[in-house]
Amino acid sequence: MSEHEDIIPSVRFNPNTGLLKIEGRSLMRDVQDFYLPIIDQIKHTTVPTFIVELKLEHFDTGTMKCLYQLMIVLQEKQSMGAMLMIRWFSEEGDDDHKELGEDLENRSGLKFQYVNY
Repeated sequence: MSEHEDIIPSVRFNPNTGLLKIEGRSLMRDVQDFYLPIIDQIKHTTVPTFIVELKLEHFDTGTMKCLYQLMIVLQEKQSMGAMLMIRWFSEEGDDDHKELGEDLENRSGLKFQYVNY
């Protein structure tokens, strides 16, 4: 990746079902410009259940901060009665990646499910 090339993940969100999938690699200069509209859409979605699947192979610290912001919005949804399921995908044996998920889980106070692939 050159210093001017952004690598953005695949993001799919269905506001009717509450299913959000983020996968791939996330390395961007203006990471908030990418993630804040997604977080805002989640904030304004009213469904009884949110299922979040995070399958990021590689991401930067800016992405981690945005994921934390997403978790705060999801925590608010949960406090208003929404059911949450958050799945953190890691490659089999990649303990460092799983630990990043555990850190996000601990900081947010939400419960994650860990899935190896």
